[in-house]
Amino acid sequence: MNREETVVLFLEKACLAAADARRVDGPVALAAVVSELIPADKAVYCPALSPLEQAVAAVLVRRVEEYALAEVAVEEVLAGIAETGSIVCASVEGRAVQASLLPSHHLALLPAEKIHATLDDFFLSLTAPPPTNIAIITGPSRTADIELTLAIGVHGPERLDVLVI
Repeated sequence: MNREETVVLFLEKACLAAADARRVDGPVALAAVVSELIPADKAVYCPALSPLEQAVAAVLVRRVEEYALAEVAVEEVLAGIAETGSIVCASVEGRAVQASLLPSHHLALLPAEKIHATLDDFFLSLTAPPPTNIAIITGPSRTADIELTLAIGVHGPERLDVLVI
């Protein structure tokens, strides 16, 4: 599978898992899409650790310093897995994996070159031991009780947007 096919498969699978996944063409378009997706009155956590996060941070109106105070978390994720449409969040480079789980809306920034065809490919790509904490997230949080009553947002965000750059 070539890079383009991997990205297309990721987008298809992520949408099937109820994530809003789309491709964005560069940092300028990224900032515009983020402005559309996040209402100005929402408290947003964005660590601004990567160039993509820094490009987005400039358009965020109500940025907060702690993810526990945020309604929305915007962060670059470690990787994507095309076969399942999953994103990989990890405790690397000063990141807290909890930031992807606590706010009710998670907006993941995913460079296309970080999308792997399979979970095995992702683990094979690691050049060092895996991070201490890894969350592999496929769509918004959902669970069902014994009577199959579906609940959204119980164990994580009820909304997941993935922007592939």
